[in-house]
Amino acid sequence: MNNIFIDKLKKDSQEKIIDSVEIEELGIKNEKELIFKTPIEVNAIIYKANEELIINLNLKFSIEMPCKICNEFIEKKIKVKNLYITERLKNIKIFYDLKEEIKNVCFLQIPDFVECKNSCKERQNIKKYLKKKQNFPFSNLRSKNGSTKM
Repeated sequence: MNNIFIDKLKKDSQEKIIDSVEIEELGIKNEKELIFKTPIEVNAIIYKANEELIINLNLKFSIEMPCKICNEFIEKKIKVKNLYITERLKNIKIFYDLKEEIKNVCFLQIPDFVECKNSCKERQNIKKYLKKKQNFPFSNLRSKNGSTKM
């Protein structure tokens, strides 16, 4: 993926980037419980507005993580749509490196956990350990005389 050279961006024009980036190019390594299954598809529109560099970023990629219930690895597709990034032009010397921004966005979009098809078959085995909680708004309020009915 190319860097964004500020001098080449003309006023009232935009540059489009359609590319795919391997995780190695971003300095990302697969881990035991987080595996990037596909390259990161990048679709970006870049332009100048006043004294700002504006980047409209769209990303698509897939990861694999273990299910929080049964530990079987699950593939999760992740899409980032219409994320806007701005940077003051005076803060950019020659070029803007989009790779670091893509890396940060990817890690922010990865969920804390995944579950098999949002309802793991093993969930039935742990239901007895889960606390049933019913929370009714204002259920702890008491009237002036101490009764719970108002």
